[in-house]
Amino acid sequence: MFQHTQLPFRRFKSYFPVVTGILVIQTLLFLLMSISGGSTHPLVLLRFGALENTALLIDGEWWRLVTPVFLHIGITHFLFNSFSLYLLGPQLEWLFGRWRFIILYLLTGVMGNLATVYLGTAGISAGASGAIYGLLGVYVYLFLFRRGSMDPDTGKGLLALVGINLVISIITPTINLTAHLGGLIAGFLLAGPLMRRKM
Repeated sequence: MFQHTQLPFRRFKSYFPVVTGILVIQTLLFLLMSISGGSTHPLVLLRFGALENTALLIDGEWWRLVTPVFLHIGITHFLFNSFSLYLLGPQLEWLFGRWRFIILYLLTGVMGNLATVYLGTAGISAGASGAIYGLLGVYVYLFLFRRGSMDPDTGKGLLALVGINLVISIITPTINLTAHLGGLIAGFLLAGPLMRRKM
């Protein structure tokens, strides 16, 4: 797979415009939220489009399935998901192509949010975690069914990473485990069809 971690920013953004664009959008939104009252303030989160069951199901604000993918609650949440996208996204943008990567990222994020609405607990939620786990789901698929697409040691390391993160999600009450599982399963299921369409 394409190695990207040593690329200077100017070349990185030309090789991976989708990942760069997502990082820029969520950074701008995080800054706007921060100066509008704070990214952890419930009213700020709702104003910017965070997921909330009543607004979605009763008021019909279905766009809240998409907007939370670009929002984050607190600096740690923002930095962790941004760094994860930087590490995991470029190789899949290179492998699937720009448009299929956009579809993959958004659909896995939406599926994570749908899982939160119908299987999770009520409350305000936001974050790219569902989409990030969606990317991990793709890597799991590649390791299991497309062995030549990655180094075996890298694949085993990614499986271990998925397992560790799921354990952390289970034992940490504030983490949205439902969104993580929804995104992971969606990424795993979407990887094959998207690759076949490319071929």
